[in-house]
Amino acid sequence: CASIFWLVVSVLLLSACAAPGPQRSTTEREQAYADRFASLQAWQSWGFTGRLGMDDGEDGGSGRLDWNTEGDSATLQFRGALGQGAWQLETSPSQARLALSDGSVRQAPSVDALVWQEIGWQLPVSAFSWWVRGLAWPDTGGADSLQLNDDGTPAMLKQMGWTVSYDRYVDHAGEQLPGRLLARQGDVQVKLAVRRWHNEPH
Repeated sequence: CASIFWLVVSVLLLSACAAPGPQRSTTEREQAYADRFASLQAWQSWGFTGRLGMDDGEDGGSGRLDWNTEGDSATLQFRGALGQGAWQLETSPSQARLALSDGSVRQAPSVDALVWQEIGWQLPVSAFSWWVRGLAWPDTGGADSLQLNDDGTPAMLKQMGWTVSYDRYVDHAGEQLPGRLLARQGDVQVKLAVRRWHNEPH
């Protein structure tokens, strides 16, 4: 019995020390990314609930973010601690509408300009809707730099002067989606920790 015991221990130790399997080539990683891009781009309904934090080096804030996308339109609801700084942003191809906690409503044709003007967030929302899914925004021709993990998910991407780093992915509906990311441009840092993903109408 003792000899069998030590034989089993030896096998387990050898298995633990075995070298990892061969990594994918750059071409294989790029193909995995392209396949993943096509799959996620086809989702008409998707969204998440998580915690968003932003710091520009002088001021910052954080709170709960609920993001729901239906086709070409999206609704973002933000609520800070104790309900402070709450707002709801609705976007469509033709306009963006922002409702603030004081009851005022603002509209503009550009969502990024509206967010910057009314909330003071230097965040490219149009690009962020792709980055949160672990994809480069295709409207600018793709990422300036893209570092891929073995499964085709980005470890880091650079686009429009921003650097987006991913340190955790979660499995949802057969896809690997970001669980945590950090987007940086100069002194501006945006952190997102996703609590739950969904890809059905909400």
